[in-house]
Amino acid sequence: MKRNTLILAISTLLFSFFFYEQRAGINFTLFSLALVAMLALDDPKRLKDPRWLIFAALSLVSGFFVGWHGTVISVMANITALSVLAVHTLLPKTSFFPAFIFSVYSYLSSFVYMIIDLSERSSSGRPRYNPAYAPGNYRHTTEKAMEPDIQNNFQDKTSADKPKLETGAKVVIGVIGLAVLIVFISLYRKASPVFKEFTDNINLDFISFPWLAFTFLGFLLMYGFFFIRHHKNLHENDVNAPAQLSAEKLNLENGSFLGFRMDMRTEAIIVMIFLGLLNLLLLLLNVIDISFMASGGDLPTDVTYADFVHKGVGTLIVSVIFVIAIVMYFFRGALNFYEKSSSVRLLANIWLAQNLILLIATAFRNSVYVAEYDLTYKRIGVYVWLLLTAFGLITTLYKVMKKSSTWYLIRTNGWAFFAAILLLGTVNWDILIAKYNTRNVNDFDYEYLSRMNDNSLPAVYHALQQSKPEHVFSFDTDYHNSRFGITNSKDEVESRIRSFNAKYEKMNWKSWNYDDWVTYNNLP
Repeated sequence: MKRNTLILAISTLLFSFFFYEQRAGINFTLFSLALVAMLALDDPKRLKDPRWLIFAALSLVSGFFVGWHGTVISVMANITALSVLAVHTLLPKTSFFPAFIFSVYSYLSSFVYMIIDLSERSSSGRPRYNPAYAPGNYRHTTEKAMEPDIQNNFQDKTSADKPKLETGAKVVIGVIGLAVLIVFISLYRKASPVFKEFTDNINLDFISFPWLAFTFLGFLLMYGFFFIRHHKNLHENDVNAPAQLSAEKLNLENGSFLGFRMDMRTEAIIVMIFLGLLNLLLLLLNVIDISFMASGGDLPTDVTYADFVHKGVGTLIVSVIFVIAIVMYFFRGALNFYEKSSSVRLLANIWLAQNLILLIATAFRNSVYVAEYDLTYKRIGVYVWLLLTAFGLITTLYKVMKKSSTWYLIRTNGWAFFAAILLLGTVNWDILIAKYNTRNVNDFDYEYLSRMNDNSLPAVYHALQQSKPEHVFSFDTDYHNSRFGITNSKDEVESRIRSFNAKYEKMNWKSWNYDDWVTYNNLP
């Protein structure tokens, strides 16, 4: 426990040192390195585990990209990678979705479990029984003869067997006590004007209450990081459930559909009819959709292109999730091994392939939309969700063909989500969007670019310097044309540049990141 306490104390102090009143930058890189090093030093055997080394490397790489970009997405990727590493350290072979659930639960419940752990450690220090009262130690004596033994036993309990408070418990109790003391001082100051006046005369400038609160928050997060909590049944199913279904464990004669017991032939016929109707419906949708795009027809009245893409994508993704869920239900068990299920399997594969075509058509619509109306975070998000949904469809196709289990889909798609989060953190999307959208310096939407972070300033500034029209982007209202006209836009960008330069020059080294450095050196 002493080693755990030391690691917890060091990580808390490092958390406070690196992040208090700091921006995202090289502090995340160094903190990630420190956490990985502490986990490795705590148990050097972990360095012999290839999976642990992979997650440790991903944590360091994601921390490196925070030091490079300093964006919110890169920070989220780093936190996610470190959380998966923490779970794998305690619970090897845990897949992404359970690991994510366990880590979030551990962070949110760390205060409660800290109290519970302290209580259990205090009680466990006391002996469960005294050897003097063990069955073989009873003696047939008079009551007076037993008195010295009783007295000696009492002395043993109060001296040699007295539970000692561990160092970790002392630290935690001290931190909690200080936090409670601060809370009550604040309450009493509001309750009593006299007490407030008295405390006002006490110089407490050396105590930073925001720093104490921030450090306590770091302590709770580090407690959740090093003492991961998990759901036993979920973890056992995740680790032990096979990736392939087994015919020996299934009843190949009889099955059930929506709770109704029936023979496999009847179930197969019902599924065929259902999949046949869904295939016809989706075929009609795909034909209409592809014909509309090929002919360049007009959208329905009161439907904008943004609605056509964004709302359509959301509904499409939900429908594909239902598709995957339905196929998972149909092929959850015995139907996979039914000797006459080839037609059912074919219809399911056709249905999944048609959904894949629908995703490709939607990606094409989004590409046309980007080419016409520039790049935004929502349009990038459409690509990401379409890719993840397509991956889900492909793995479902694989499940049907290879008779894989539901847990195979959960694990595989979980790691796909994890990979997507990490990859998103490797790019500064604000810079990419600003460069793409200002490729035509005489026609770009400054209103949207004004919401980007400061790393977009060089691209916007240089585009505005080269712009010639009266206003940069044509809006439907005079207010927007005036508000985001070229003169006002230049003034606003120059004001943002002055503000950024002032903040950068005052910035602590812990908040340094490469993109801010490049931005500073590319601005006037």
